[in-house]
Amino acid sequence: MALSRSENTELKGHKGAVMGVAFSPDGKRLASASGDNTVKLWDADTGAELFTLKGHTEAVYSLAFGPDGNTLATVSHDKTILWDLEP
Repeated sequence: MALSRSENTELKGHKGAVMGVAFSPDGKRLASASGDNTVKLWDADTGAELFTLKGHTEAVYSLAFGPDGNTLATVSHDKTILWDLEP
């Protein structure tokens, strides 16, 4: 299932409301911020969940990829965390 403008795809996985989303600069990944205190990364072509980032103790309200696509800034009432997405 490819994500495209001509079709709707439902991505399921968060246990709380989705508060924000962002595409990586290359358009290959989608990140979602949630009220369940997590951020999930998705494959934008298939809709498959790639992994979950855990570490916030409160809801995550917003997020943005860095220009290189390998860093992610997240915003929560508990603080802002910069994630390194590459191993």
